[in-house]
Amino acid sequence: MYIYATKKGDTVMSVARSTGTSEQEIYRLNGLESDKLTSGINLLIPGKPSTLVHHTVGPGETLTSIARLYGIPIPAVAGANALADNAELERGQILFVPMPIKNKRQIEVNGYLIPSGASADATTITESGELSYITIFSYHVNDRGGIVPLPDQQALRAAKSHGASLLLSVTNFDGTNFNTELAHTILASAALRNSVLAAIEDKLSTQGFSGVNIDFEHMHPSDRPLYNAFITELRDRMHPKGYSVSIAMGPKTKDEPNAAWMGAFDYKTLGSVVDFIMLMTYEWGWVGGPPMPIAPINQVRAVLEYATSVIPAEKLLMGIPTYGYNWLIPDTPNNLASGISPLSAQNLAIDKGAAVRFDPLGASPMFHYWMGSQEHEIWFEDAKSIMAKFHLVYEMGLRGVSFWVLGQAFPQLWRLTADTFVVKKV
Repeated sequence: MYIYATKKGDTVMSVARSTGTSEQEIYRLNGLESDKLTSGINLLIPGKPSTLVHHTVGPGETLTSIARLYGIPIPAVAGANALADNAELERGQILFVPMPIKNKRQIEVNGYLIPSGASADATTITESGELSYITIFSYHVNDRGGIVPLPDQQALRAAKSHGASLLLSVTNFDGTNFNTELAHTILASAALRNSVLAAIEDKLSTQGFSGVNIDFEHMHPSDRPLYNAFITELRDRMHPKGYSVSIAMGPKTKDEPNAAWMGAFDYKTLGSVVDFIMLMTYEWGWVGGPPMPIAPINQVRAVLEYATSVIPAEKLLMGIPTYGYNWLIPDTPNNLASGISPLSAQNLAIDKGAAVRFDPLGASPMFHYWMGSQEHEIWFEDAKSIMAKFHLVYEMGLRGVSFWVLGQAFPQLWRLTADTFVVKKV
């Protein structure tokens, strides 16, 4: 499949005619609700599998020379960037160029699921695409060395039917926040660590999990050696019983052992201990911060470049958000953004007639709209932003991708995953 970025005046009918496909197929691939479109919507169009590579226009380059360089038709380059086939380019302009996939890579794909205990959990899993792992999020540790149970039965049954391996997510979340002192209490006590390990082992053996995924966050930087020791103890206890050990880690571009939150993550040591890692390469744009891309590709790339310099690439799953955020404008510290699914964001832009702009540095779409007298700004993920991220998996030889979180309406994501990769069953 490839991308067609809509221009002013486009409709589903006109796009179908210009791209040689059917209206029904465009509706199906993109979750559209009517023939109406707005400019900047990145539509999936049937075609051979491809990713998108970032290209900065150099001196004298034209659409013709760039198309020739990559061995693809001019309309494929123009269409992905909302340009006319004869458009003139500016030096320094950023384009996203379709890169045909010659040999599809087999990768592992993880999806985090927050179970509700209701039948909706089964529906969420059924409507998801192929997955290697479903990670049930999250079983909280407590200060007595136990783990707090979840209403997980519906999710566990559905995940097993889906053919995905189950991972147990264990966190220092206390129901409100990732608790710094709770993490320290566990890590600093050999007795409590042993109790947590026993509780994890019991849950793995009785509920059919294939492994454990530790997601301790906001730890004291000084707890770095204790966390390394805990993960090593976990591996030494779980590996002989056949369970995998993985962790989720926050993003950073260099090692600063004393840095708040991130200092506790010793990429090199942890990477040598665990089987694989979910890198949380998202949340640059977050509910309490200013409007910006959730996972800007320039930041994601910088994190991956550092991570792959100290951790084998075949151990890394790149985190990908499945959601967007809606901010009130002007943004203030007291105005928290609200979440929105990519499909809802796309269709809201169309309904409001809002032009969608694709940020070239972050490779992320955004738009403004008005609700009465209140202005809103939305940043989200779409087919184009996902294709650009998927290219990094090929470029850097990553183990795979990890989606946070299942249950967001994003049909393009699952169609692109199946089109771009062979999903490994574990």
